[in-house]
Amino acid sequence: MPRIKTEQLKEGMVVITDVKNMDDMLLIPAGAKLTTRQIGILQAWGVLEIDVKSADGAGNTDILSKLPPETLARLTAETKAIFWRPDDNDQIFAELLRLLLSRRIKRGQF
Repeated sequence: MPRIKTEQLKEGMVVITDVKNMDDMLLIPAGAKLTTRQIGILQAWGVLEIDVKSADGAGNTDILSKLPPETLARLTAETKAIFWRPDDNDQIFAELLRLLLSRRIKRGQF
């Protein structure tokens, strides 16, 4: 699932994961097709990027999505073991984990 900066969002893209603000209030649910109004709402709330797929269903270019589920689960567990108290609900930790996993895959460390 590609993460797209809100400035690059287009009407008709489909939200893959729930978009919430810093107070955990739901702004846009997963599966919603973006409208111009919703894109404006995301920008007003200061949301920098979200997970989407394009209106035609293409756009799944995330390197992690190409791994077999068991390989991704193993890499995720190994990477989480590096952290003291990993918090899956923390957006910053989730993004850091995604970046670390992508980097490992690009370096062939799997």
